[in-house]
Amino acid sequence: MKKIVCILLVFAAFFQSFAVSAESNKEGKIYPLIPAVDKYYDEAKDYIAQCLRERKTTIDISAYDVSVPDMMYVFKAAVFDNPDIFYVNASYIEYKFSKAENKVYYISPVYIFKKSKIPDYIKKFNSAALSLTDGINPSWSDYRKALVLHDRLAVHCEYKYQNVKSYTAYSAFVTRKSVCEGYARAYSYLLSLTGVDSKIINVESIKHCWNMVKLSGKWYHVDVTADDPTPDTAGYVRHNFFLCSDKKIKSYKDEQHVGWKNDITYNSEYKCSGYKYDSAYFRKITSQIVYDNGAFYYMDNNFKGKGKAALVRRGASVKAVKYITDNWYRIGYNAFPKLCERDGYIYYTAKRTVYRMKISSGKIKRVFDMPSFWKDSFYGIKSQGDYIYAVRKNEEFAKKSPFRLLKISSKNKILQMPFLKYGKLTMKNKSSAVLKVYRGSGNSMYTSSNSKVAKVNSKGRIRALKKGSCTITVVRNGKTMKCKITVTGKNQ
Repeated sequence: MKKIVCILLVFAAFFQSFAVSAESNKEGKIYPLIPAVDKYYDEAKDYIAQCLRERKTTIDISAYDVSVPDMMYVFKAAVFDNPDIFYVNASYIEYKFSKAENKVYYISPVYIFKKSKIPDYIKKFNSAALSLTDGINPSWSDYRKALVLHDRLAVHCEYKYQNVKSYTAYSAFVTRKSVCEGYARAYSYLLSLTGVDSKIINVESIKHCWNMVKLSGKWYHVDVTADDPTPDTAGYVRHNFFLCSDKKIKSYKDEQHVGWKNDITYNSEYKCSGYKYDSAYFRKITSQIVYDNGAFYYMDNNFKGKGKAALVRRGASVKAVKYITDNWYRIGYNAFPKLCERDGYIYYTAKRTVYRMKISSGKIKRVFDMPSFWKDSFYGIKSQGDYIYAVRKNEEFAKKSPFRLLKISSKNKILQMPFLKYGKLTMKNKSSAVLKVYRGSGNSMYTSSNSKVAKVNSKGRIRALKKGSCTITVVRNGKTMKCKITVTGKNQ
């Protein structure tokens, strides 16, 4: 089971005439503490958020009568309900309060980004967030928006803790590495940009965050973190925890929601009692689901129970656009075709081939075939920047980064990226070999890290000169490739 890193801390500092305490709140309470925060402290929450946007060091909240036990919930509410306030530590504040009045007077937030650089970070944050909402039409149903954003975030981000910034939406958007709190805050922000109502759940007893999403007047659980596999897999998205009722999300006995008790602080208004999606088609889908041209597109590993994988179009009817006749397996998984979306096209994998389909016309084209000397299969695919990446390993699957496969121009023209047959080569002294570059176009530039061990000419011919090792670097079409050369034998 995935280890969720979501540590909740409350700290206090001693100040003159004010008493100080620390709250651990480990009895299973959840955020939002609905009655206290949303009903009694709404103005305090909004004021704190305003002061955080102004990057104030000390915030006077004496006018809002916030009690000591509720202080951390109010502060979290201010940050969680405004995920674009990513530059403050949501789980740490210092505060002054009166013991006699049980009332907090001042709080001091901790900024985790350098204040002078925050405007630059905000620009990066906004750019990355908007790219994930690209193409989403305001006329779409909230269900469509929630599904597309769930899948885009899952393929965009990798579950990985790096530092305290990993708890923020910034880490999920910009560094593309985050933990559950970062996923939840990022998803909440994306939903807000597209007009979908949501809340963040922060369960302290199990140290985990996820979201509630409101569709047609009913609340549903969505846990993007739990649907994003570890280790990260290009194009792999589960839908076990998308739009679940209270009963459904607690039915996964081996997952991190087992210890959650929704009756402790939940107001009935926020219970996820809708069962509409508990048995939806997407539960069995493990690829990204794309919505375009009036239909959903996804890979189904067992389409209509016939044992065949297919690229499926789900619109007014459900049909296989293309069957994947190959079958390939990895321990713990079934046949493994995956897809990604880009500029009105879907790129998807068969066992050793990548295809591209133009969504508007349904026209399909082969865009990459594995060379015969690759003894692998495709296990994932993703779009990032100007490139299409693919995972092409089996037993080394978890260790390998996606391979940069194709470069896509602004006019959607395809350039196959070059690659070397070998990543390392052993040569006898005084022997020669040719380091060939496959695919791509144009000239290649070759250099040796140690020309006394082995030198290379402009055609890629390597001459071994001395026992030792060096690296031959090849640059073609902007891609840098390396081959480690080991020279054996005695000099003659």
